[in-house]
Amino acid sequence: MGDGPLKTPNKTVTCPDLTASASPVQTPNFHARMTHTALSTLVLLLLLAASFLHHHPTIAVTTKPTTTTRQPPSSSSSFMLGSGLRHLLSRQTLFQTHTQLHMQMQTHPPPTKQIAIIGAGAAGLAAARAFLRRLDDDINHNGDDDNPRIDFQVSVLEMRSSLGGIWDYDETGGRKHTKSRPMYQRLRTNLPKELMAFREFPWGDGNTDNDGGTREESYVSHRKVQRYLEDYAEEFGLKQCIRFGCTVEQLTVLNHDDDDDDNDVEAENHDNKSNHKNNNNNNVEWPRISLQWKQVNENNTILTQQQTFDTVCICNGHYSLPSIPALRGLSSFRGRILHAIQYDQPDEFTNQTVLCVGARASGMDIAREIASVARVVYLSDSTCRIRKEFGKVVCMPRTSWVDEEGGVHFSSGEDEEEEEVVYGIDVILFCSGYDYDFPFINEDSNLDLQFVLGERRVMPLYEQLWHARYPSLSFIGLPHSVVPFPLFEIQANAVRIASELHYSGQSGILPSLAERLEAAERDASSGGPESPGRVQDTHYLGSHQWEYCRKLAKLGRFYDQSLENYIATNKEMYDCSGRERKAMVPGGEDTYRQTRFTRDDDRKSYRILYSEMSSTQPV
Repeated sequence: MGDGPLKTPNKTVTCPDLTASASPVQTPNFHARMTHTALSTLVLLLLLAASFLHHHPTIAVTTKPTTTTRQPPSSSSSFMLGSGLRHLLSRQTLFQTHTQLHMQMQTHPPPTKQIAIIGAGAAGLAAARAFLRRLDDDINHNGDDDNPRIDFQVSVLEMRSSLGGIWDYDETGGRKHTKSRPMYQRLRTNLPKELMAFREFPWGDGNTDNDGGTREESYVSHRKVQRYLEDYAEEFGLKQCIRFGCTVEQLTVLNHDDDDDDNDVEAENHDNKSNHKNNNNNNVEWPRISLQWKQVNENNTILTQQQTFDTVCICNGHYSLPSIPALRGLSSFRGRILHAIQYDQPDEFTNQTVLCVGARASGMDIAREIASVARVVYLSDSTCRIRKEFGKVVCMPRTSWVDEEGGVHFSSGEDEEEEEVVYGIDVILFCSGYDYDFPFINEDSNLDLQFVLGERRVMPLYEQLWHARYPSLSFIGLPHSVVPFPLFEIQANAVRIASELHYSGQSGILPSLAERLEAAERDASSGGPESPGRVQDTHYLGSHQWEYCRKLAKLGRFYDQSLENYIATNKEMYDCSGRERKAMVPGGEDTYRQTRFTRDDDRKSYRILYSEMSSTQPV
């Protein structure tokens, strides 16, 4: 072959003709000079070839074999050297080898794992964002070919036709007695927006609407939160992963005998099946999981579908199944019995006597609203020891029972002689919270999971997040009395990293099975019927949420000073907001929601821009 240019996308390299015949020179030092020259040429060409391949690692060149007839040199040593040079540095050998490697890389693409997320509320969106992001190489790949980069294909199954979960308010009205979400007409957040936003998506001017508020306000309407979640999904391309109108009906943990590609069966043609079996068939701790769901299409046809996933994140929330205490004699009550999930606006309680059972955040807010139109509102809670009147709102001790004449008895202890009874109540409105509910988990799920109604406890879970036995199943968003969105974000990142490291064969972040089960048993025994009281409840965090977030971040190896500043600032703002809220008297003006905050993460603090609270002044 003659000299000629070899063109690449970036440069032109001229390759010398290594097959041309050379005329021998008859001198005494010919062989020595020839050997020295050949060795120098070999080293030079090897360096050039290595440099070329380094700068063009993906070039693929196809050449046809070339036949050249030549006479062997008179020296056997020079013949062997020339033969080695031709074999090592011919363009066909040089590029054909790399072409084969390149084709092998194309034939073995990075493994893809199927991820299912149940629910497209705030927790589900945080989980989708976590699995769609590309982690840094030091966590994801480490440059080790034995630990291939893992790609995730994410499917978010949402039963409704829109995202947002509980924040997706039904504006049509007229359905308050069949409501499935606790959102109501005039609800405003009881946490400032500067605190409750996702860390990587601070609340901006675009996340507002025209409901009469100003963009500077910190406590915002539910409509603004819904708009914020829609903007979050749009910003990170999450909507393309959401399958709307999908109601999950069955979750099944697969045995190894069932864990094959035949389980990836769907009613419709989707090109998102896993291309390989679970690589951990000998590891029962990370089984694949089958989901079956019904999907309502735009033409209202219903299809039953089934697919097998490598990881499933349950993000269905815990504000859909009302919890109503077993109140003795409740069946004797002659008025209406409602739960806060059915409440929408106060007009229907005009001139009525209403009993609100439960005086936490929602109970206080609803009682305040109803008092604007009702005759009187009794607000009953175990934290109230004696009767206290605040205008039209009367705080009462715990509601103990209802007598046969419909009288409601209140008591601060077990002595019935100290009870106070009230007759003439028109409505009992239970603001008593919600139970955890997973309607797709049952006796056919092949899963050890306990969630007894009334106990508000899900077990066995490791760090209130992973199923202790099967970490391929996680529950994001179970803790309550927390700042929800930032906590969801940290939980989701921890789940993503645990899955990433496990599937890539790297050192995992979770302890052994025995340690996880022991920790889950210890956590579950900290609450429930045997240890009554909200502070001892299994999933109650409150002031412990900050250390919980730090622990998860350290476990997931993404804790740093920036995150510490963020968590510390959240704590300071949370404590300030809580102090102001608790200073409000039942039935009084909602003054604390007029306070406006701004973050100062560098100082692990915040600034008050405006406040009407006498105990809090702008700084």
